[in-house]
Amino acid sequence: MQFSNTSSSVDLKQAVQTSILSKRWKSLWTSLPNLDFNFRHLAVQSGVDLARSDQNRSFMPRFMHFVIQFLSQRDHSSNHGVQHLDIDAYCYSPPVKFPDGLFASKTLRELRLRQYIDSIVVPKSFVLPNRKTLYLETFSFNDDLYSFSREPFSSFPGLEKLTLHRCQVSGLIISAPKLRVLEISFLDPFFSREQQMELISTPSLTSFRYEGYVSLVCPKMEIPCLEEVYFDNFAVPEAPYTDDIKTKMPLNLIRMLQQIGNAKVVTLTLPTIEVIQLHLHGPVGEVTENFPNELVVFLFVEIKVLAMDPRLLEQSPSPFPYIKCLKLAKRHAIHPMKTVPRSVINYLTKASSYSDSVVVKFPDGING
Repeated sequence: MQFSNTSSSVDLKQAVQTSILSKRWKSLWTSLPNLDFNFRHLAVQSGVDLARSDQNRSFMPRFMHFVIQFLSQRDHSSNHGVQHLDIDAYCYSPPVKFPDGLFASKTLRELRLRQYIDSIVVPKSFVLPNRKTLYLETFSFNDDLYSFSREPFSSFPGLEKLTLHRCQVSGLIISAPKLRVLEISFLDPFFSREQQMELISTPSLTSFRYEGYVSLVCPKMEIPCLEEVYFDNFAVPEAPYTDDIKTKMPLNLIRMLQQIGNAKVVTLTLPTIEVIQLHLHGPVGEVTENFPNELVVFLFVEIKVLAMDPRLLEQSPSPFPYIKCLKLAKRHAIHPMKTVPRSVINYLTKASSYSDSVVVKFPDGING
């Protein structure tokens, strides 16, 4: 664990030693604004092998007990409360319950919570008026004991950056008037299914980033000020993907691109393009009968589908009418795609009101 102020930081052992040796510093820990409870760092210091389940199961409860006791001694309502709090709570049962005052803090500006599944008892009432940044990892939003409510962020009026990593977002409502940056990622095949949010209402949002194996669906998105988008939607061709998931992913992707169409700077990874055509290898007539014309655009990515009628591409509406810069990016250093057909680039940029000056950037080793 680290205690830090704006100019220095000390680990747990040093903090304890300092408090013991000097009366002057005895109460320092009660006023430090930045706290980082990193159980992995402490485990190394304590000689605990987290790869051994027996040591992990005994170490984590002791660690979380210390965290709770420490936070219970802090005055979260005063001007000396915590401003930055970072907690790893990858513990097994019983779940952890933090002090109620922590989630009513008037000083907390940045909160990062990481947990193992059902490691934290989530309070149902959050009032954090000064919170600017929130990072949540492996949480859900369905109103049970270990989950946030379906609309948890309305009580954070100052929230500007939200990151949801490996969270179950189905049913989630994001309503945050000052939110400027939203990041959602599913980088584990465990979440290999469609995630359907209910609403994203963020009138100040300028940056949206998505990464995942799973289709992100949100029928209502209110994001009028969107400037930058990074989209990395990719599939794996084996279990647990079902035929239903494989069929829906291309359509879900096209719909999402249309919903984020206000963006002026768009970054799409090569796998995002490929996901549209991964499982659509039937005859042209079959493809165009079962899917909207918009889907056909990405079928041109591989040579084997270049023989399809390019007029379908010309007739498909482009999702980005305000795009100024299109960036194509690799997920890994090596990628089998060598050329992105010009028809794909035209599709993505042709509707832009800046069509004469749109900048297209290719990754190293990829031709356009």
